[in-house]
Amino acid sequence: MKGLKFLLLIITVSVHSQTKVINELEKSIPKWQEEYKVPAVAVAIIEDGQVPYTKVFGEQRKGVPASNETIFTVASLTKPIFSIVVLNLIEKGVLSLDEPLYKYHIDPDLKVDDHLKKLNARNILSHQSGFVNWRNMSPSKKLEFKFTPGSQYLYSGEGYEYLRKALTNKTGKTLPQWADEVLFNSLQLTDIAFTWNPDWNLEKVAYPYNVNLEEYDYAPRTELNAAAGLQTTIKDYAEVCSYVLNGGGLSKSLFDEMITPQVQVKENLFYGLGWEIIPSLSNGELIMMHSGDENGIKTFVVLFPISKKGMVIFTNADDGFKVYQKIVEFYFDSGKEIFTVKNKKLVPTEKYKISSESLKNYTGHFQIKENVTFDITATNGKLHLVIPGQKLVRLVAQSEYIFLVDEELKVEFVKNEKDEFNSILLYQYGIKSYEGKRIK
Repeated sequence: MKGLKFLLLIITVSVHSQTKVINELEKSIPKWQEEYKVPAVAVAIIEDGQVPYTKVFGEQRKGVPASNETIFTVASLTKPIFSIVVLNLIEKGVLSLDEPLYKYHIDPDLKVDDHLKKLNARNILSHQSGFVNWRNMSPSKKLEFKFTPGSQYLYSGEGYEYLRKALTNKTGKTLPQWADEVLFNSLQLTDIAFTWNPDWNLEKVAYPYNVNLEEYDYAPRTELNAAAGLQTTIKDYAEVCSYVLNGGGLSKSLFDEMITPQVQVKENLFYGLGWEIIPSLSNGELIMMHSGDENGIKTFVVLFPISKKGMVIFTNADDGFKVYQKIVEFYFDSGKEIFTVKNKKLVPTEKYKISSESLKNYTGHFQIKENVTFDITATNGKLHLVIPGQKLVRLVAQSEYIFLVDEELKVEFVKNEKDEFNSILLYQYGIKSYEGKRIK
């Protein structure tokens, strides 16, 4: 009896402590929203594989209060949901993790060659497809292999779309049909979909905002995309994450495959199948996580498969990433360590001096594709790359033309016939990935 009383005491103290933390968190979130100009913040907490807490703070649109029924577009948080659908189909034998996909889909830009024959679900889900993120950002504007699939890491939405099309061609069923069949229907979820559900209420959507609280153009996502565009409430997305923490409908061997590092991104950060993986924190936890990033959309999910804890956060503003980092660091003891690993960058050494008179030749507004732009600015004699909704980063000169940001990103300035820098090439992990044209 004494043992039972002691156990009940521990549970009571634990619940009281957690309630206190949540109360403090609820006081802090509105302050962070005001500080970083984020109209709406949705938070879901997962404990013991269940979702005991969801709350949405602020306004989904100016003058319109947000609620648990608010529908968010979650950008790249689409990818983990697509991944768990695909892994369930692999579990059922509909697809093999390592079978070549060219048998079911060949993009018009590609031909059957050794690279294409090595493209499979494993390489795509772990971002080793060899494709850049989106073809229309690349210098050629075509889909092409930058390296042999499975040989290195390069984040790619194109890869996810390739897998979606191959899966549809092989089975005759679309991604929404498969998602309903293996995931959403069994969990009784009605407020999550890869494309806009016409039965939903448009008055319940969260509109995206920039750092000046100006509204971006918004339209429901009606074009199917496996890499971005999922629309959902915080509760429904969290229920899928809870399902994942409880096995996700997968065998232990396939679940372990999902959380096993498939490719290294940087120190202590890897990709598994559909998830970024930190194999070991100082407390022994393994981390599964993913972020979403578009104009006015900053989202984040972190899961602890050992302790079956987790958190999902949606925001609708460019500086929302600052808020979700604050929330994770406040709630989890390991929060700061998680973002230390995630945000760690190597600092390059300057090898070339740009004169103050020459700095203006580099600055300007550049465009990669429609609605995707960035700026090069000069501050205190240093060049910086400014991407909307992201931290300002310094360009460290290696030569007159070549600049480094960190171990991932290199920038090359290209002159025209008038000896003017009119375009920029962006390299990711040594791969020439994108070209930006000066527009002013």
